[in-house]
Amino acid sequence: MAKKITRLEALRIILSNKVVRSQVDIQRELARAGFRVSQPTVSSDLQKLHALRQKTPDGYQLILPKTEGYRRPIPIEALPEYLQNTGVVGITFSGTLAVLHTRPGYAAGLAADIDSHHLPEVAGTVAGYDTLFVAQAEGIERQQLIDALSHVIPALKAVLL
Repeated sequence: MAKKITRLEALRIILSNKVVRSQVDIQRELARAGFRVSQPTVSSDLQKLHALRQKTPDGYQLILPKTEGYRRPIPIEALPEYLQNTGVVGITFSGTLAVLHTRPGYAAGLAADIDSHHLPEVAGTVAGYDTLFVAQAEGIERQQLIDALSHVIPALKAVLL
């Protein structure tokens, strides 16, 4: 039973942080996390998690319902290394806005991760398909915002270098 709960938690993390289009993709990601499972097991696990198929510009994507229970903050260090790539490809600033450029489809997930951490340095986020606007809170310096975002997106400082 403990292995099943751990597998379900791994599946939650995968669905929350990666673009997954099929059950075969899920089997592959679970295998990378150390779980060898059959297609019927994946199907059963997706039902237990109430996963949904969402239409995107690139086809369909499997996602979790938008509930707080599925969106609790997970420290990035707790994730396997292959899940720590956040998809950020660049960042620019305009006044008190940080504009994060992401791989296609990553912006909304990053916005949800940032919002779930309730960072006092962040006034709010607005996500598109591959662009994320992060507004600095009043009285916050740009470097303070970068430092705060780096706790959620460790790869951010590498993008800035």
